[in-house]
Amino acid sequence: MNDPMPTSDPENTAYTNLELSKKPVPIVAIGGSAGGQQAMSELLSFLPADTGLAYVYIQHLSPDYDSKLDFILSAKTPMPVQEAGHLMPVEPNRLYVIPPDKTMEVVDGVLVLSPRKPKPAPHLPIDDFFMSLAERQKDGAIGIVLSGMASDGTLGLKAIKVAGGITIAQDETAVFQGMPQSAIIEGVVDMVLPPSDIAAELLRLSSHADILQLTSESSEALQDDSDKEDLKKILAFVKSAAGVDFNHYKKTTIRRRIIRRMLLYKLETLADYVIYLKKNPMEAGILFNDLLINVTGFFRDPATMEHVKKQILPRIVGGKSAGEAVRIWVAGCSTGQEAYSMAIMTLEVLGAKASSLPIQIFATDLSDSAIAKARMGVFTKGEVLDVSPARLERFFSKVDDHYRVNKLVRDLCVFAPHNLLSDPPFSRMDLISCRNLLIYLDDELQKKVFTTFHYALKPDGYLLLGKSESVGGSSMYFSQIEKTQKVFVRKNNTRAKISIDMAFKSNSPSLPIKTLTTKTTELVTVSDLDKLVDNLLLAEYVPASVVIDQDLEIIQFRGVTSPFLQHSTGKASLNLAKMAHPSLVFELRNIVHKARKTAERQRKDGLEISYPGKPIYVNIEAVPITNPANQQLFLVLFEQVSENMAHVSRTGDTDQRHRQLEAELTALRQDMHSIVEEQEASNEELQSANEEIVSSNEELQSINEELETSKEEIESANEELQTINQELQNRNDQLTESYEYSEAILSTINEATLVLDEYMRIKSANQAFYRFFSTDAERTEGQLIYELGNRQFDFPEFRDLLHQLGAYNAPVSGLEVNVRISANEQRTMVIHARKLTLHRKQITLLGFEDITVHRREQRLLNERKQWFEKLVDNAPAMIWVCGADGNIGFLNKAGLILPGRLRVKARQLFTGHFILMT
Repeated sequence: MNDPMPTSDPENTAYTNLELSKKPVPIVAIGGSAGGQQAMSELLSFLPADTGLAYVYIQHLSPDYDSKLDFILSAKTPMPVQEAGHLMPVEPNRLYVIPPDKTMEVVDGVLVLSPRKPKPAPHLPIDDFFMSLAERQKDGAIGIVLSGMASDGTLGLKAIKVAGGITIAQDETAVFQGMPQSAIIEGVVDMVLPPSDIAAELLRLSSHADILQLTSESSEALQDDSDKEDLKKILAFVKSAAGVDFNHYKKTTIRRRIIRRMLLYKLETLADYVIYLKKNPMEAGILFNDLLINVTGFFRDPATMEHVKKQILPRIVGGKSAGEAVRIWVAGCSTGQEAYSMAIMTLEVLGAKASSLPIQIFATDLSDSAIAKARMGVFTKGEVLDVSPARLERFFSKVDDHYRVNKLVRDLCVFAPHNLLSDPPFSRMDLISCRNLLIYLDDELQKKVFTTFHYALKPDGYLLLGKSESVGGSSMYFSQIEKTQKVFVRKNNTRAKISIDMAFKSNSPSLPIKTLTTKTTELVTVSDLDKLVDNLLLAEYVPASVVIDQDLEIIQFRGVTSPFLQHSTGKASLNLAKMAHPSLVFELRNIVHKARKTAERQRKDGLEISYPGKPIYVNIEAVPITNPANQQLFLVLFEQVSENMAHVSRTGDTDQRHRQLEAELTALRQDMHSIVEEQEASNEELQSANEEIVSSNEELQSINEELETSKEEIESANEELQTINQELQNRNDQLTESYEYSEAILSTINEATLVLDEYMRIKSANQAFYRFFSTDAERTEGQLIYELGNRQFDFPEFRDLLHQLGAYNAPVSGLEVNVRISANEQRTMVIHARKLTLHRKQITLLGFEDITVHRREQRLLNERKQWFEKLVDNAPAMIWVCGADGNIGFLNKAGLILPGRLRVKARQLFTGHFILMT
């Protein structure tokens, strides 16, 4: 589970105890910048004035300009529109507009204004108001981002979504896409709509204001027993989709997330949501992502982080000998801000010793998407607001409008998906930071987590918890150092026993594991099968019948089947072969087998059933059924006939009777021959399967012996090696994926292309060229190629290319150059050129391939490869690789000190393996 949003600035607490005469109303917070006023006017023109909601509009305003925004918007809506005032209560069916040169918050239904922070502090009024709405307004909230540049509002929408509110962004109708697209890319938007549809959605949500308020973090909704059962069903869907059991997580948060999803789909009860999950399997995965709180921040809780830096980290570093690593585990790291904060503080504490003392920071989380973002280490301006300018300059690099953590810091952190409650823990940790995760777990899971942490820490290791957390009933494992800080030290008079799930992990969790199944009797739905069979019976048949599967198991009965079927003595069974009269069993098996083999109906007439008193004659038929679930089913029909009809074929001409008997005998021989062949084939398959099972059993026995001889290193040291290897594998996969994307783009998407005449003037260009170089046909066609734009193609390499093309008339491919797209942007491109003669005129084709990202990733891979090789070669443990012939293919520095005789013996024992020995 990830961490929740950090609380507001502790110094801003002057208005936290306001008392109101009535309960605050749900607030719709709307943010906009450039083009936002136009979108807001359109939204108001479609919005009724009596929704019962309160509206607050925050726009980027010049501090010294009287915008008259309230006067302009009042002409678009019958609602009262007024400029917000300090300590003004929020009332329903009103629109409040932020005044210039102010920052605004909402505290329990009251608007609180404060002066705008002086430059160079960034001014993000939308994020400020959205985050205060999520943290201090303890009722349902709706956040909307309209047209605007940059990324203001993204962090605020994330906070509102975490608190259980609804988030909306304007679609492509926005004049400026910066703000809406930033929120959409971050994955914090529930709906992307034009202003008219936003108004319609607000009208719908206003009719469910009571349900919307239940999404509040402080609301404790009373649920009956039926809702508890529905909640268990919903969590069962999530466990099936994501493999994580939320049954022992706090139900308040889970209900709040589920109610938020119900609002989006216009559902009234949990039972309705259960039905929706059954019809839409993908929803369970979306709900799983909603249950994970993917919000955190750099240097969260400044007082706590300062205490860790000045008190805890110096103690850890001071107790290290030369070459001994500082090991830190950040559990529930979310998108990585806390892990990077720990790395930065550790580097600051070490100072000049940072190069001589290894630092290992393991950061884990349940969310794969959060781990992927953490590995990238790229954050927006809003996400680095809590980083001081000095740290920002030293440990970050600015890339476009974002900040990326420097390689020095990224190399210290290893990010990996990890389930704290089921996966093997790390070991020998100096410090474990797990903040604001335990508040979502019940007592049983909390005790399990503390047991895991006690095992993972060194005897003098430290545990850091969130402000609202404590060790509770696990005080036998930890003791608190200071009352003012949630820092605990490990007790060594108690030994914690942890239970680890040793189930093997699949390398491809998204692919289902194939298992051997013998039959399936589950239908798509009972109503569908009833309709299918009834239509068939009504069209052609009226006799008694049964529906069976490929193993003759009866699924449904039709009509009166008592003359032909009866219950056998002993254990109850619905198998047709056991319920049918003994005189019919062979023929039933035969016609079902033929129907399965030929996919056509099969029939047998005139079968005699011996009963005391008088025999019964019956015709049987097997009809294959095609159904939407692709199940192999058969409809077996029983038709009782009179004795005369049964004996028709037995009377008449003797020769005819002989021919009939010979035909039956031939058919029987063919059936017997087919059965024998299939039996032989089945025997061979069974023998082959048995051999495979024996081989697999031997392999499992060998694996079991190895596991039995292994000790705690399998649970701790190997887990660390696996995590590091997984980190490298993930980065290799990212590089492979980048190559695949590049190939797909070259084959399916048009590249920027130019057509030049014989005088090197541009005849035409494709739309990709216009879009990439921010130009159009009017400014491009007829221009000399060297004079295009800001003369970005007037450089020696490009002139030499065109000269070579004209002189030798040979295609030129793969010229790599740096092209300046604009004053602030330069791209690395590969130019392809070819000269053609069309209608006795010479033309030149130029193609431009953008490889900027490819070169950046290639450098990153080389850096990671060198780092890993250096790490293995300098490891204190001996590491070597032997081939099948016993020859050592790789040996690190530590292996050079091993005596030759011992190396030969080790090579004989571990031939063909990757070996690590301490």
